[in-house]
Amino acid sequence: MSAVGNVGPATDHPAAEPEEDEEGPGLWGSFGVALRLIVGWFSIAIAVLNLLVELDRSDGTPDGAYVFFHFIVLVGGVLLVSLAWIGARPGILGYVVGAAVMVAGVVVSAIPANDTVCCMTAFSERHGYPFTILARDAGSRWHVDSQHLIADLLFWGYLGLVVLLTVALTRRVAGLEDDES
Repeated sequence: MSAVGNVGPATDHPAAEPEEDEEGPGLWGSFGVALRLIVGWFSIAIAVLNLLVELDRSDGTPDGAYVFFHFIVLVGGVLLVSLAWIGARPGILGYVVGAAVMVAGVVVSAIPANDTVCCMTAFSERHGYPFTILARDAGSRWHVDSQHLIADLLFWGYLGLVVLLTVALTRRVAGLEDDES
């Protein structure tokens, strides 16, 4: 006898049809979920640690871009960890808008020169937000910082994820309103 009270196999009950087993997510689906959760929890841990350190600076003035970066990484990590609970179905529009935010954010933020506190202060001309990804001195060659480029891609990618989920939840709410009418 099993824990649910079945005495024998399902064939003993002629009225009971054997249910088709749903297939699990498979190897690649499980790998994707595991990777999403690892990146999400890692982002949360790093963001919390760096926010605490930055907000406890000895000079008392935290770098606004640095704090905003880690706040977005924290939000993105929380969203990655809770994606299954949110259950959003973004559709093509959501993916396109989310990817557009990421690409446009990196490209558009690299156009104007900035004077953030962080990153490559040895160069007179710096571009990128929240971190400097392109820099040069007057008349010299451009320098691309690959580590800051990856950090900027993460930042704009998480902002794209926020927009993607906003589109998905807006579509869900619109679908619920259409069902009610």
